[in-house]
Amino acid sequence: MVRVSFGLLVAVLLVIAAARFTYNVSVEPEYAQLNEAWAQNKMEFVAWNNEKWSAWIHANEFAKIPQNTADWSRHSNASLAYINWEGESWQAKIDGDLFLLAYQGNWQGPVDQSEAIRFRDWSGNNRIRTVTELRR
Repeated sequence: MVRVSFGLLVAVLLVIAAARFTYNVSVEPEYAQLNEAWAQNKMEFVAWNNEKWSAWIHANEFAKIPQNTADWSRHSNASLAYINWEGESWQAKIDGDLFLLAYQGNWQGPVDQSEAIRFRDWSGNNRIRTVTELRR
């Protein structure tokens, strides 16, 4: 009886491992890590000055915590300065369920409206978050 139970357990674990392997192989590598479940409701991004920050949306503002607490402090404000997928400096503001985006924070120039922020995380990987994902 113990051998049968052990055999069934091993079979189930093998099926799970095979399913995970199949999924990982079938997902395009460039986009496989864009939206990981563990990272929802926050974003770990690189700011214009290459400092690393964590952020989420609370009361229609970006709540931010620095990785480097010796030089920076936790705070909230209406905008977020980040590095996008192409390595460019952008600034985002919240507009309902969308973001307003200004290249290099130039709010007098062209302003884009977007459903998501496409940013670089602490490791330099491309990530994407929506307002809904970042709200707490």
